[in-house]
Order: sequence, then C-alpha cells, then structure tokens
Amino acid sequence: MPDWIRSIFSSRTLSLLIAIAYLAIACLSAPSAAKAFASLLIFGGALLLPLACIWFADEMGEYVGVLPGPAINRKSPAWMVKIGGWILLLLPVIVFLFTYRY
Repeated sequence: MPDWIRSIFSSRTLSLLIAIAYLAIACLSAPSAAKAFASLLIFGGALLLPLACIWFADEMGEYVGVLPGPAINRKSPAWMVKIGGWILLLLPVIVFLFTYRY
C-alpha cells in the first residue's frame, strides 16, 4: 500500500475526523449560538481523553503512579490503551445504534 494512502487512513486522522463529526453534530443540534458554544465546550472536553489515548498511547501506557483511587503499579501496553481510546470514542455511536435500533 502506498505511503500516502496509509497516512490518510492513519488512526490519528480517522479519530480526528470522527471527533470533528461529533462536534459538528453537537453544534448543528443546538437551538442557539450560546448553546452551540456550550455544547462545543462540553463535547470537546469529553473528546480529550479518547483522542489522547489514541494519539499518545505509548506515553499514556508508560504512566506509573498514584491517582485518586488505586495506584497504577505496572505499565499498560500501548495497543490496549489505543483500543480503550477507540472504544471511548465510538461509545456514543454504539449506544445510539443499540438504543434506536428497530
């Protein structure tokens, strides 16, 4: 496969396109400009963790330390962090498909 096709369909590009689609839907479904801005902020904040897991899986998987709650005492494999990011990113679509299926 040529490199330009691989670069177009990389996980970063695809995840960014999905995030932009979420933000466009959130903006278009708001009745006023103020509510559109608020929904953009809310959805943009909600998209930060999935995009960070997809884009920076190696760095996030290497975190070992104490968070509020149980401590993380081992490194996580990058592929698992990336899969978790994809699940979080696609979760609204999955819930929508299972909820509104006929």
